[in-house]
Amino acid sequence: MPNIRRARPEDADLVVETMVAAFVTDPAWEFITGGDRARVDPYFARALFDSRVHDGTVWVTDDCSAAALWELREVTTQAANVRSTDDHSAQAAVWADYRRQVGEQTWQRLEIYEEELEKHAPPRPYWYLGVLATHPRYHKQGLASAVLAPTFALADEAHLPSWLETEQVDNITFYENRGFTERVEFALPDGTRVWWMGRPAR
Repeated sequence: MPNIRRARPEDADLVVETMVAAFVTDPAWEFITGGDRARVDPYFARALFDSRVHDGTVWVTDDCSAAALWELREVTTQAANVRSTDDHSAQAAVWADYRRQVGEQTWQRLEIYEEELEKHAPPRPYWYLGVLATHPRYHKQGLASAVLAPTFALADEAHLPSWLETEQVDNITFYENRGFTERVEFALPDGTRVWWMGRPAR
């Protein structure tokens, strides 16, 4: 088994490279970027990483060829949209930078995506798997399962479910085989099908 560790800020470039390569055909990223993949993908991947790495919820292989980007979504009285730039938290600052980098039109697409996702979101609290990425060069080596394991252990210990969303039918069996047996289907405004998938605590 590969050595799995928490990501550090200095891993950003390698993790971004892995994410961009892994999501090159992803329908959600196509929707969020408006098809402007070459320009927006690196900014989006970097924001996803930077907004989580300081919480210690990003797990990687030593060479960052696989990464799992998690966040603990707790019960809160504040707005549920984690991309909000209306506060002054470190996470909000990351997304404010992303907004400046990509422009208002692209930013609005992310807001639409998040709003649709939240409409069908499971009840909090839960562990949210925002990104699971393996570089295409390293597929079918068990790396994805390996980087998932640490947070599965945390979720089970706390008796919390884990949830993710996917837009790729081919991913459903993969996640079902890793315990994500609950499913909620909906569609984005352009018709893209989305599945929330949940893994009960064990």
